[in-house]
Amino acid sequence: MKPSSIHISQIIKETTLKHHPDDFAVCWIKNEVEGVEIDHILYKNVSNSIFFLDPKYQWKILKKDSSTSAGYVLYLAYEVLNNPILSRLHINKVRLFNSGEIPLFKLSPGIEKRTQAILEMIDELLGSHLNHKDDAILSQMSSINSKSLLTSISMNIMK
Repeated sequence: MKPSSIHISQIIKETTLKHHPDDFAVCWIKNEVEGVEIDHILYKNVSNSIFFLDPKYQWKILKKDSSTSAGYVLYLAYEVLNNPILSRLHINKVRLFNSGEIPLFKLSPGIEKRTQAILEMIDELLGSHLNHKDDAILSQMSSINSKSLLTSISMNIMK
């Protein structure tokens, strides 16, 4: 994996814009947002949810203030999603089978905590200099696909 193929950032500013135009974005919205605007359509009531956004969409996340984090945005290059370790993940199924639609997953409180922990670990790993950092990141991404995580998620399709 190239160092530039995965990026992560917290949702802190009042407006979070798309920073990597060629990457897929996985947006975990914890709370305290006014909404997510996708292709000039504002979606409200998106707390405790995950969006999977194709690079073709223009989007931004709108918050009320910049005092606390409202979640994370994980940017994934196409090559990451085609990695053999991740090729059978739910992320890819969503990406491949819902073209033209925006999958939104609502999370239960327990799953929200696990998702936050996984994203925080990915964030820490990206800033580290560990020998097997790529393998550790892929392992964390694989845990997003775990059976216990996915069974507690309800999916909605937007657009």
